[in-house]
Amino acid sequence: MDLASVILFLVMYYIRPQEWSSVFSSIHFVQIVMGMAIMTLFFREKSLKFGDLLKTPHDWMMLFFFMWMIGSSPSPIETFKSNYAFALFYIVIVQTLTTIPRMKTFVGWWTFLIVAIAALAIASEYGFDPRNSYDITHGHMKNRLILNLSIFNNPNGLGHSVVPCIPMLYFFAIWKRPLFMKEVGFALLVIPIWCIYLTVSKGAFLVGGLVLVATMTFGRPRIVQIIIVAVAIAGGGTLIYKLPRMNELAKSKTDGAIQGRVAAFKHGMALVQTSIRGCGRDHWMESFYRAHHYTKACHSSYVQVGGELGVPGLGLYLGILYCCVRTLLTAKTRDADEERIRRTLFVLVFSYMASSWMVDFGFRPTFFMFAAAVAALHRHLYGLVDLTEAAEDAKPAIPAWRARLLPPPALAGVPAVAAGPGGEAVLAIESAQAPVPTVAPAQPRGPVLRAGRLIKQEEEEEDPKLPRVTYWKRLGAVDLIIIWIATAAAIKFWQEMIKHM
Repeated sequence: MDLASVILFLVMYYIRPQEWSSVFSSIHFVQIVMGMAIMTLFFREKSLKFGDLLKTPHDWMMLFFFMWMIGSSPSPIETFKSNYAFALFYIVIVQTLTTIPRMKTFVGWWTFLIVAIAALAIASEYGFDPRNSYDITHGHMKNRLILNLSIFNNPNGLGHSVVPCIPMLYFFAIWKRPLFMKEVGFALLVIPIWCIYLTVSKGAFLVGGLVLVATMTFGRPRIVQIIIVAVAIAGGGTLIYKLPRMNELAKSKTDGAIQGRVAAFKHGMALVQTSIRGCGRDHWMESFYRAHHYTKACHSSYVQVGGELGVPGLGLYLGILYCCVRTLLTAKTRDADEERIRRTLFVLVFSYMASSWMVDFGFRPTFFMFAAAVAALHRHLYGLVDLTEAAEDAKPAIPAWRARLLPPPALAGVPAVAAGPGGEAVLAIESAQAPVPTVAPAQPRGPVLRAGRLIKQEEEEEDPKLPRVTYWKRLGAVDLIIIWIATAAAIKFWQEMIKHM
């Protein structure tokens, strides 16, 4: 039930039924679904405990990020009320994705929901248009494709939302799949590619090229990575500049849209340099209007987070992304399904990081969802979840409060006391021939985790060809130095963009 609730939340987030009809607009679908998910965490067989919340560096970094977001706000209570749902998204997803089959289901639904959004946008061009997107596409948007839902109602938002779908679809439906599934995957690839092309979004084209190169190099030998990057540098720019509207980049100084972004970037930088707390979460528009007497979106997640939360908030935000990247780059997977999930999550994280320089996705649920999914994968790979949970997925769970009321099971050959018809005590002897069902834990390769340490299995000779797993439970001094350097580099790059746009 908890997994069904998380999948239902994904459907609510992308399909957004509350925006399709006035009948649904008064129904708080997301709140209802998340309420269901939270309840299932406490009524499943292994109910949620406080100690389950903080097990990975990702969890701690997310906690500090929320604490800074609330504490730095000029109105902490209001900020908490408008943002606490993000913390719930993170907790519920981390606690739900406890096994590889669950993670695979989650990323599979995520992939095909983005395909569905792209298909709906394209369908509006060919007569199926329940949201009246066609008129906006060919009117206000000047023939640039949109889908008339709140988070896809401009070409840039739609394009950047669909970009990760191309490599996600490749890894989920084509990579190491049987022939029939590959055929379906290649057929579906046409949908997101055509959708992105019709948005005519310069930023989506650029990020799409970067994501394609990252996808082709991820997990390959070093020499292959160097060759791919060299080819991309040599010819990739020429190909991208052949796409529609890309020649406008050469006229950035006179392009009104680009100069509007420059104004937003300058305002964000002024906030970073004048206040350690920024203007406060949800106060960007108010701050920009006070300074310029008109409103302007921030057009970048980094500008949004830095302007609203200051340098400490930007550092914590980048710290979460760092934790995700470190886990995905250093994780050693054991089979194709684990590797499929690792690669799909890498695509989500990388495309988000690249797109975030061009669109303000900073506080969208997407960020908290992929951070939670990476944290869940981290727990699985480092043995921080119960190894028997995979077997328990196949049968309905007994809530923890009911399990405490049930009598203990009888052991083989050991008398168990039961009540007879008249209330007298009766001994029930279990047959010695009836085997007691047991679940054999998965045997990890190489080192095994015991009592928070990695040691070699005494009964198994170590194979030098097998990957060694590095146990990473807490942030160290080196991690903090890297995050500080990343924060300084992001601010420097931000300043360079202002100069050269």
